Amino acid sequence: MRRIAAILLLLCATTHCVLSIYYVNTSYLDLHRYAQGTEREPFQRRFLMAPILRWAESNHTLQAAAARYSRNIPQPEPMSAAKLACILLSLVLLNAFGLWTIRASERLSIRHWWLLWALMLAILYASYAARYEQPLWYPYDIPHLVVFGAATVFLLTDRPLPFVIAFAIDAPLRETSIFLIALALLVHFRSKSWRIAVAACSVLWILTRIIADHLYPTGSHQWNGLHWYTMIKPWHLPQLLSIAGFLWLPVWLGVKYLTRQERLALYAATAMIFFTFFFATWNETRAWSEWTVLFAILAAVQLERSFASQPASH
Repeated sequence: MRRIAAILLLLCATTHCVLSIYYVNTSYLDLHRYAQGTEREPFQRRFLMAPILRWAESNHTLQAAAARYSRNIPQPEPMSAAKLACILLSLVLLNAFGLWTIRASERLSIRHWWLLWALMLAILYASYAARYEQPLWYPYDIPHLVVFGAATVFLLTDRPLPFVIAFAIDAPLRETSIFLIALALLVHFRSKSWRIAVAACSVLWILTRIIADHLYPTGSHQWNGLHWYTMIKPWHLPQLLSIAGFLWLPVWLGVKYLTRQERLALYAATAMIFFTFFFATWNETRAWSEWTVLFAILAAVQLERSFASQPASH
């Protein structure tokens, strides 16, 4: 009964987190243009969600549900069938992923089954749901977080085939799926099966980019137009430091509790976090949400190992 109660609370917390993300933030994209394939680049070439939103816009049931939702729960951003589809998909994916982490925790040697799920939600709340500036959401963010996170779990539990499958789903969601290739290379560079997996993922990533360029060849391209020195002013720093839910530095301080492979994953993730600064808006910390699951895993194993290493008090 205690486990069932805890699971129900975690499901409620997950649902609250997702709904908060879509309530507090507004869509940076024109969802209709994205669904029709005419949004700006690089956003349009993250194309896996486009057919889902196109279907949602033509679905009368979702249109009626969106209108009813707007009447019962007034929101700063108008509700549409496309937005409601994003909310529903995010709720299903994130809650299902949370339930899956209960089983995944065993493979990751995390004894407290609820800890990974809870830390993941804490990071997501801090880095995406709690905003005081740059409050934006994108339709592919939560699906990308879930699939990238599943691939991260497969990486750390030495399962190359599921890793490749997860990568194949993630590649058309966001081009930063390529970070998984770098992560796998560093963590498993001595393994032949993982070198084959990395080669397969590299081919998949290139094919996905070719398909995206073929589907959307003429879109105008828009990168971050803000200069770096405008984003390190003191009033931006609290939100900027919420990357990975403020846990980047604490995880580094506990690096002695990590195994060699976990340390390599941390080193690789840190390098790619800093690389992302070259093209992301710094205080839009949802851009780093793909690392949510990895830092939740590292923080969870550090907590358990640090407490286990303390001498018992008499």
